[in-house]
Amino acid sequence: MSDAYVNVNERLVWSRTKLHRKRMIVFALGTAAAVAVVLLADNQLERWAFGAAGAVFFAFCFYDIYRMMEPNSALIELLPQGIIFRTTSEDFIVPWNEIHGVESTDIHFTFRGRTEVYTNVTVVIVSKFFYDCVIKTGNFISRGPGWGAHFIEEGERVKVALHHELLPASAETVRREVEARWKVFGKK
Repeated sequence: MSDAYVNVNERLVWSRTKLHRKRMIVFALGTAAAVAVVLLADNQLERWAFGAAGAVFFAFCFYDIYRMMEPNSALIELLPQGIIFRTTSEDFIVPWNEIHGVESTDIHFTFRGRTEVYTNVTVVIVSKFFYDCVIKTGNFISRGPGWGAHFIEEGERVKVALHHELLPASAETVRREVEARWKVFGKK
């Protein structure tokens, strides 16, 4: 880990830009594919169905552009009080004194039969009690399909992931910034 200076009292904001750019590429390709099918379709019903799909993809592209331009479009914020997560449907804060450790780990996540591997992900470790009271939601829809890649339950502790793939920062930078603040503001 680098010995670069970290101002732990500074508010550090990692925006949603990288996440929205990735999604916009998918939505733009979906729009283009739907338009191509509409132009090549022989059946009127197919034209209407794929035209509607193209309109939905196009709307999501504009939604992502809007979200990127929002003044408060942070995904993760590091403050002297804790880490604010805006990665789920509900924002939540993890105070530094609730964090029991900071690690880097590889996350293996299976969704629809396909296993994704995220390497060198910075995780903060919180108690299962804190997770159950503050973070966990019983509603499958509000959790979304990627919940298990962000929150890894291991007995009486839960790893909360800060995926550098979604942030405009490297894995080393994320770990350095989080760990420096935790060492200053966390439990002694």
